[in-house]
Amino acid sequence: MGGMDSALRRVNVEEPVSRLAILSTKFAKLALLLAALALVAAHSRGALARFFAILTLQPSATPDPGVGLFIFVTALSVALVAVGLALGALASIWIKGRRGVGKIIATFLLLALLAPYPAFLIYTAGSPPWLADISTDVEDPPAFLTSPDAVAGRGGWTPGPLDAARGEEQLAAYPDVKTIALDMEMDEAFKATREAVLQLRWKILEEVRPGGPKRPEGHIEALAHSPALNLPVAIAIRIRPGEDETRVDMRAVTRYLRNDLGAGAKLIGKLSDSLEEKDEAN
Repeated sequence: MGGMDSALRRVNVEEPVSRLAILSTKFAKLALLLAALALVAAHSRGALARFFAILTLQPSATPDPGVGLFIFVTALSVALVAVGLALGALASIWIKGRRGVGKIIATFLLLALLAPYPAFLIYTAGSPPWLADISTDVEDPPAFLTSPDAVAGRGGWTPGPLDAARGEEQLAAYPDVKTIALDMEMDEAFKATREAVLQLRWKILEEVRPGGPKRPEGHIEALAHSPALNLPVAIAIRIRPGEDETRVDMRAVTRYLRNDLGAGAKLIGKLSDSLEEKDEAN
């Protein structure tokens, strides 16, 4: 009787967990870790900044401004690999009957934590053109200063000339980006523009005050940064006399990107709104 029981006994052999499913979860965790590291690197200060400077082979105590972007792009690449592994695991489970559905679900839940920031950027930007150099005057854009202080403040970077061929594309995409006309005298307009720049918490690198007939134009060189990855945006502001007004033009160039997702136009809009308020209160 015991032998019959032994013969009839069912032996349950569990299928192994899909190795692809295990790897997909590990890659998803790595992607999240890299995304967090990107934010830390982008906003690092003090000893932490020196650590990232060493990693980026910088001779100074400041890391390359694009290190956060580089790490974040790496995180997105790793996330794509995790998705590919998860899809491969699904096929393996379907064909070979392997286990690992829970691992695949965990992979997509982890990646869902990474998705909001890129999704937010794409949603708020809409369908912007591939532009990262925006100017209120596409025919005669403000020039960036090449003095030692201005260049050093931008980390050794000076934007090149504006591509005039892209002017029509910019005008179609950002029709509200245009010269700011102020009902102020030159000195007053320069002062108002400087105050607006400081209120927006942009860093002033250099300023040239208007000096009468010999130097009728004023200029403010500033630097702004994107909120999350802290990417530098070079800003050149020109203040010059018009016929019955003072005209303020601004140019914003985002470093490292070919498409700023509308960031330059937003910065110009912020300055325009601030100056219009000051003009109305004048």
